[in-house]
Amino acid sequence: MDRIPLAPEAGPFLDSLRSIGYSLDSAVADVIDNSISAGASQIDIFADWGNGSPRLAIKDDGKGMSPGELADAMRLGGLSSKATRSKTDLGRFGLGLKTASFSQCKNLSVISRNHPGTEWYGLRWNLSLVEKENIWAVEVLPEDHCKQILEEIDYLFEAGTAVVWDDLDRVMDSTSVNAQTFFEKRIVEVKEHLGLTFHRFVSGDEVKRVKMSVNDNAVSPMDPFGVRPPQEAPASTLLSDEQLRVSNHRIRVRSYLLPHPSKLSHSHLNSISKNGDYHSGQGLYVYRAGRLILHGGWQRLIKTSEANKLARVQVDFDNDSDELWSLDVKKSRVELPATLRDQLKRVVRNVCQKSNSTFTKRARMPSLDLHPIWERVYDRDRNQIRYRIDRHHSLVKGLLGKSARTPAEAALLSLIEESLPVELIKNDLSSDDIKVGHSDDEAELQEMVASLLNAGIDDEIIANSIASDSNFGFSYEAIKKLIGRVESGEHE
Repeated sequence: MDRIPLAPEAGPFLDSLRSIGYSLDSAVADVIDNSISAGASQIDIFADWGNGSPRLAIKDDGKGMSPGELADAMRLGGLSSKATRSKTDLGRFGLGLKTASFSQCKNLSVISRNHPGTEWYGLRWNLSLVEKENIWAVEVLPEDHCKQILEEIDYLFEAGTAVVWDDLDRVMDSTSVNAQTFFEKRIVEVKEHLGLTFHRFVSGDEVKRVKMSVNDNAVSPMDPFGVRPPQEAPASTLLSDEQLRVSNHRIRVRSYLLPHPSKLSHSHLNSISKNGDYHSGQGLYVYRAGRLILHGGWQRLIKTSEANKLARVQVDFDNDSDELWSLDVKKSRVELPATLRDQLKRVVRNVCQKSNSTFTKRARMPSLDLHPIWERVYDRDRNQIRYRIDRHHSLVKGLLGKSARTPAEAALLSLIEESLPVELIKNDLSSDDIKVGHSDDEAELQEMVASLLNAGIDDEIIANSIASDSNFGFSYEAIKKLIGRVESGEHE
């Protein structure tokens, strides 16, 4: 049978390759996978605005590459996804370095050496040149050029690899009023993303510890399961730790029940969930060889709900079971194997029941309230959620009296509940540019405390009510000190 060669045209193929769907932070994370696979103990991100010509570089002190190894690394699909890899290898398709880089820039330079005494060797993909000449070829960088680039990006390791992105056309936003501010904001987002995606590497949790920094600022690890609390703060409860079998592979599954957010400081909440948001952080956390692939959401095993927000499940699989998970090129999406789903349902239901019962228990607690003024009420018959003011809350009883409400007082409370602007809140929460929250102005809080004290409310009730409400973000001790200042007249 006759055959004809049909090599892809460089321009259209590159355009498709650049549009796989990486974000800046996921692209940087994909390149960092290679650094970790190379045994790096330190990885530094260099990001410079460059007066409108920004540059980004990922620098590591890993084992580096010989010229031949670098050529293989720069080849599209240089290593088959079915090739045998070491257990610490975070690669998958042999495409990550190229696709992640091309998604953000048009000039990809990689400079490396595997011994301090050898010469630096560099190769560059210049996508404009590839498109123009329709030739799949890389440029060889002379050593003096390599050294110049390494000096410009402050590369200080004796050996290792530097991945350098220039002509960052996909990072820039032409619609932004202040392009530099936009760029710097995205770099901050990269740092936060690395702190979550590689939190086990940065903290050395069951994997080799790796130091990471962004522009010389250390990446702080997130703690999504709340297992490393600050001194005297409550830790999460490990509810289960088991090995589940899928085909010939073992999957480790651990379930955690987080402490109630009212018991945690603002900074501790932020280390567990982005912006301290327990609700969106609930769900499965899936790791491949210690690297976070999927975080949050229950993958249709159970519904996301306020009552389940204390529940989190850690799922670990090795890189030799990739075919079970339908792992994508970006390593940002997986599909749970069908046989694992059935086994996970039991684990998920158990931890969610514990979370649910925690809220039920707290809702029944009397007096000196360790719960907020607002109650969440679920009507099972109507499948409807409403928010009510707790009539038994000590502050409400203190202000309106312990006896039955007058008709006017009852009507006022009902009016406040029924006029809660749910649709406006939903719209604001869906906006990326608006932060929904409460005032953190201590002067305003002092005025509120002063008014409550003047109304005859016991200071212990005030302290417990404010400290138990995560909206305020103040500890019991901090509120007691503030009350002391108010009572001594320091606020006036």
